[in-house]
Amino acid sequence: MTPATSIKTRIALAVTAEEMLTDKQLLAISKDASARIIQVVLPKDDCVLQQKTFQEALAKLDGPAKVVGGIGPGATLAWRWLAEQTDDKVQAISVGFALEHVSNPPPVLEEDEKPPQICDVPLPQKAPHGHWLAAWNDAPDDPSAAFVRDQTNADTSISDYDINLPQVLNNELRKILVGTDKAKGGLAIPMVEVPASQARDTVTLFLSGDGGWRDLDRDVADEMAKLGYPVVGIDTLRYYWQHKSPEQSALDLAELMQHYRQVWGTKRFILTGYSFGADVLPAIYNRLPATEQQRVDAIILLAFARTGSFEIEVEGWLGNAGTEAATGPEMAKLPPEKVVCIYGVEEAGESGCTDKSAVGEAIKLPGGHHFDENYPALAKRLIDEINKRQPKPADQ
Repeated sequence: MTPATSIKTRIALAVTAEEMLTDKQLLAISKDASARIIQVVLPKDDCVLQQKTFQEALAKLDGPAKVVGGIGPGATLAWRWLAEQTDDKVQAISVGFALEHVSNPPPVLEEDEKPPQICDVPLPQKAPHGHWLAAWNDAPDDPSAAFVRDQTNADTSISDYDINLPQVLNNELRKILVGTDKAKGGLAIPMVEVPASQARDTVTLFLSGDGGWRDLDRDVADEMAKLGYPVVGIDTLRYYWQHKSPEQSALDLAELMQHYRQVWGTKRFILTGYSFGADVLPAIYNRLPATEQQRVDAIILLAFARTGSFEIEVEGWLGNAGTEAATGPEMAKLPPEKVVCIYGVEEAGESGCTDKSAVGEAIKLPGGHHFDENYPALAKRLIDEINKRQPKPADQ
């Protein structure tokens, strides 16, 4: 337990032995938030003992907890705790929340024994009071995501997938208690910088697929940077986890472009999107201010579909704002001379690049949605297309 001298709030954390916050992290939160914190390590695979251990920890706080956080099985314990509260100001943070943690295997029972209550009672469907934050470092499974989205008093947060869960919990605690959010850097769009070793006045803004900044997006960007072409990756999983309108997306992208004109001295931009990122890109470009559109030399659409949505889809949860719409009408409005639409031969029959509404140059490559995972070759092809559309020095 952390020794806050002047206690303003009490915090209980339920974690596994492998996912504990460090003493340094806990002491920093305790000091900055004047908080008394107890971190309890949950025993493995025993739902009864987990609940008992958690309740004993709450009793040691010498007062009611105002914030409860948990990882894994502790994430569902935090939700159960919130559902029992009557104070609208309490908060629960569930990191790595998953419905399969509803109950770990109950202990073996004798023939005449009844199972303990916590082991066979489903998760509460609602928490009437307080606020819930469900946080992940990767896309959650659909049932868990749908459960969270059904809650009117819940928010969600998705961190970079290479940030471990204890760090996610630490970051979210600090946001709630201290008000810091260093990851955002003041910008609305979550991005990853992939600078090149040599200076260049053109930057590629790369909208990822709905899995976030990983695999094709990340690997192609790395290859481009090696060849001297800087990239700023936009993590669409994190940005579009909650619905954004095309208008809001364009405002945020314009802000990002202004940011890199200031900090990197960027003069020209390439807009690239893969899969989900490609599907939303035409509508975003069409809503950019004319001055920003003039700074865009190429719009490259990879694995572009015929329908798209401005919200990450979750099976079992229907949000009207995230309804899919045809991408063709927005694609048809793009300036053809800037558009490159690249598709895999295996997707030719369903690609937005082969739709009758498509404009610009359509390029067919081997493979399907991931282009046979030949990312070095794909990066070189993108660079060739960028160079073809960049203004010559005399034209700039």
